[in-house]
Amino acid sequence: MKDGILIASFGTTAPGAYQRTMGVLAREVRRRWPGAVVREAVTSPTVRRRLAERGEARPDVSAALRQLAAEGVDRAAVLAAFVMPGIEYHRLAEDCRQAAGELGEPAVSAPLLDCPADLFDTAAAVLERHPDLPPDTALVLMGHGTGHRGDFAYSALDSAFRELGHGNVFVATVEGAFGLESLARRLREHAPRRVILRPLLLVAGEHVQRDMAGEEAGSWRSRLAAAGYRVECIPEGLGELPGIRRLFLRRLEAACPYL
Repeated sequence: MKDGILIASFGTTAPGAYQRTMGVLAREVRRRWPGAVVREAVTSPTVRRRLAERGEARPDVSAALRQLAAEGVDRAAVLAAFVMPGIEYHRLAEDCRQAAGELGEPAVSAPLLDCPADLFDTAAAVLERHPDLPPDTALVLMGHGTGHRGDFAYSALDSAFRELGHGNVFVATVEGAFGLESLARRLREHAPRRVILRPLLLVAGEHVQRDMAGEEAGSWRSRLAAAGYRVECIPEGLGELPGIRRLFLRRLEAACPYL
């Protein structure tokens, strides 16, 4: 029996960001399962088109699964590199169902925030980077947000930090129900002098460069600075954190115990 692993992510067009995240994750997957054929796919049509225009073509999920079958893989597992079970994750699961053929229906791992225990594991992995956060400093995690019902995961993660005793860590999103206005209100109540912004996104791509850390007046950096906070931006995707990558490997193990 020949096993294959497909690492599926939204993708990014930001130079170097993919290799610092998905590239590192792929190397760790290959070390963990040296006998498996490992391939990668990008789920966003826009990202694939823009990468192809500059000569960096990447396959979609269906094409990558066909490639695995052509390489003699008998059964495949898909590592879903997504933060929460939103629109992109469910599209991935549907793509895998529709692509079922020679490989059967590939097993798809859970996203990062899928159940209550995941919230605390993810919070702990982020806090590894900030073990001694001063009381006068707020750590703000900027997520993407969605109109999908999975948007609740952001609020749940915010609550998990408080349960862990970190009331100065806040989760907010570019889209969805937990935006910058909600964050601004909570920051006024907490009254920090300094705000550290970092992405709750696997890859520090355009949203981070533009919406979080941009110099324009509408960016989170600019608006929080205008509100009187000293603002520091850390443009480091979640996929760059060792603890987060360990969680993704654990999810793949749970979905595919036969690997």
